[in-house]
Amino acid sequence: MQLGIPSSYGLIHGPRSYLLTAVLTLLALYVRVLIAPFFGSYVPYPTVWAAIAFSAWCCGLGPSLLSIVMSVIGIWFWFPGLPRNFAQENGLPGLVTFIVFALLIVLLGHSNRRSLERRNAAEREALRSRTLFDAFMENSPAVAYVKDREGRLVYLNRTARSRFGIMDVEGEADAKSIPAEDSALSQKHDENVLREEKPMEFIEYTKEPDGRHAWLTAKFPVREPDGGNVLLGVKAFDVTDRVNAEQALVEAHRELEKRVQERTAELIEANQSLRDLSARLLQVRDEEHRRMARELHDSVGQLLAALSMNISLMSRDLGKVTPEVNRAIIESKDLIDQASREIRTISHLLHPPLLDEMGLSSALQWYVDGFAGRSGVKVNLEIAPSIERLPADVEVAMFRLVQECLTNIHRHSGSSTADIRLLQKDSWFCVEVQDAGKGIPAEKRPELNGNGQAGVGIRGMRERIRILGGELQIESSPAGTTVRASLPARQPGKSAAKADPPESPSSAA
Repeated sequence: MQLGIPSSYGLIHGPRSYLLTAVLTLLALYVRVLIAPFFGSYVPYPTVWAAIAFSAWCCGLGPSLLSIVMSVIGIWFWFPGLPRNFAQENGLPGLVTFIVFALLIVLLGHSNRRSLERRNAAEREALRSRTLFDAFMENSPAVAYVKDREGRLVYLNRTARSRFGIMDVEGEADAKSIPAEDSALSQKHDENVLREEKPMEFIEYTKEPDGRHAWLTAKFPVREPDGGNVLLGVKAFDVTDRVNAEQALVEAHRELEKRVQERTAELIEANQSLRDLSARLLQVRDEEHRRMARELHDSVGQLLAALSMNISLMSRDLGKVTPEVNRAIIESKDLIDQASREIRTISHLLHPPLLDEMGLSSALQWYVDGFAGRSGVKVNLEIAPSIERLPADVEVAMFRLVQECLTNIHRHSGSSTADIRLLQKDSWFCVEVQDAGKGIPAEKRPELNGNGQAGVGIRGMRERIRILGGELQIESSPAGTTVRASLPARQPGKSAAKADPPESPSSAA
């Protein structure tokens, strides 16, 4: 809608205003001369005041002051043919009175002119704002409309008229002509905005011939210029594609999460199966070691014992054989004794009988003594007096751990000493093996306590401890390596609540 607002309301600017003022003032002076015979001894100033008033109202402050100056000169001094001279125009009081009234007319005219200019500027700004508003709203892709509290449309942009088939709002069309899937919810949103009198955003839906549409709707209060009624402004963007894409993304995420959970469950099950298999393999290996130790002791050991007795019988008749045969018999007897010792050592290393008969403490003491004699490594073994017999699987795991640690110390660390400490704190059985060697290489340390590809021995120790519900920690530096293991000290036939393991055997002591 265009507003027909004049640009100047008859106001004159620039040089034209001064020229027009001069012409009108001269004309007013000569008209006064012409009407002088009709007034006798006193000629009033209405014509001159008219010129001054016109200059003040239509031409501005400068032209109106010019008119006053020309009027004073024309009445009192210059122009011939005037009915009276300076003295006849009431003298100085008349001049002062004329100037005062003329200035009063100029001030009133200037004030009125300023008011007209301000109103003119305000109306031009209003017209500019309305033109920009119409250009913006009519070309906006968003649906925009304004309605009153009763739901009657006050304004509707071109997009809304085209989208919903509304041609005009002159008849105060009802906002219900705009389809809404949930009118009650939309009306509730309207009431909230009008009550709170602050902008709000909502997601609303419409049912249209091509299906269900989603709208990002911004609703805001619009107060009329006179401060009266509060209207409701609405601007809505069709976000159906975005909402559908988000819903598809959520559905895809949900499906992916479901697949991940299924895959995770499968991996957990497979991992558990591998752990069960690993535990079974360790159990089978221990049983095989026990069987092999028994076989070596019961079969090969017995055969060597019988062979030794036969050699002993042969040695009784050494005088009947040659010296060479005699020497061979003596050497054979020594070799058989050495073989018997080796078989017994191998049998005990595979599965020490003391572990079954006397328990972990005795088995470790026997093994440490033998290891120190064979390797030359000085081993310090400390066993807490409170440690008694433990479940067989716990004793086997601890013995194998100490055995593996001492083997690694002898083969890799280069340490001449080793310290072994065993203790029991609360419901946990703890063992610590420490050396003073060169430590594990720095590039391999991250693999020790993580899931990296550590050595077979370390993985075997960790798996044994894990199967029994324990924890294994390995710390290494150039000053040496420390292996700490903690296992629940469950008594046979009893169950104990699982507690947190102590930080280390040393701190637990």
